[in-house]
Amino acid sequence: MSPHRRRDDSEQPLHDTLVDAKLTQRGVAPARKKDDARDANLVGTMFGAYLVQDRLGGGAMGVVFRATHIDTNRTVALKVLKPELLDEDVTVKRFVREARVASRLGHPHIGGVFELIKAGERYGLALELVEGEPLTTLLTMPLPPERVSLLVGQLLRGLEHAHAMGLIHRDLKPDNVLVEWRNGRDHARIIDFGIAIVADGGPDSVARLTGAGQIIGTPAYMSPEQARAEALDGRSDLYSVGVMMFEMLAGALPFDGKPVEVLAAKLKREAPKLEERVPGLIVDPLLARVCYKLLARDPAQRFATAREALTALDLIATDRAAAGVALGIMDTAKAMAVVSLPPPPDPRRR
Repeated sequence: MSPHRRRDDSEQPLHDTLVDAKLTQRGVAPARKKDDARDANLVGTMFGAYLVQDRLGGGAMGVVFRATHIDTNRTVALKVLKPELLDEDVTVKRFVREARVASRLGHPHIGGVFELIKAGERYGLALELVEGEPLTTLLTMPLPPERVSLLVGQLLRGLEHAHAMGLIHRDLKPDNVLVEWRNGRDHARIIDFGIAIVADGGPDSVARLTGAGQIIGTPAYMSPEQARAEALDGRSDLYSVGVMMFEMLAGALPFDGKPVEVLAAKLKREAPKLEERVPGLIVDPLLARVCYKLLARDPAQRFATAREALTALDLIATDRAAAGVALGIMDTAKAMAVVSLPPPPDPRRR
């Protein structure tokens, strides 16, 4: 499940990136060998009531293992906070907060959280084990339009639920979307609500756990308003979905370059057209219009909600002429088929 990103060899990975508003920091500090050893030593041991079986992966904050509860025999993905972070009070609080935040959610397109575990000095989360691959692995080339519509629709449905519960993910990216093959088709699940915003501003509010002048997120998928450290709502997550949709349609990100260059580009200009980014690319114009609306630099120009974006996708599948009009593609012939016009005047009354 190793991530695949298209970037120069000199460029740091874009995942798990902490961006400072004053001094932009790229990438994640390399893991120290002694920490890797401590993580590897967990395999075959007990972590609370869970038997740790094997390592699945990890990021800047935690390492994920496959583990089984010795009483219930339930197999989970066990996310364990890295030992070198235990002395960082804010990081521990953010990790504990992830359990509280994610436990609010229950949706087919969101990975679930079962419980928070404390084993000695270490903390862990028992997560639903999703037997899938990161969306990253699918983004090596353009995907068929039907597959794009399916995956984007599933992400929007998951977001609609999260936003209704007062949560904004704030770090949507392909590495935080797992795709299973279920009943002969893709089934996407959004994971990792570790830096989600709790809209009610209560004890789990991200503002309490983020230092002044810091923006947490991933530059390639971050909305312009998030890059400016402005107040966020669900439309910021929709921008991130737009970046992933662009990748699905084009097999490339909207903007190239180092993270600081990507941030600067999206603050200054709109995302390029798909065919500009990949010359010769042929894309469904209706799906392209949905993508551009998700990626609008001004949040007011995006879909207002995940439900509104879903409605546009559903209309494309059921009535392309109506979808064209709704999305502002004013083909006269198609418009006449769906727009009700008053009857022409009776010439005998002139």
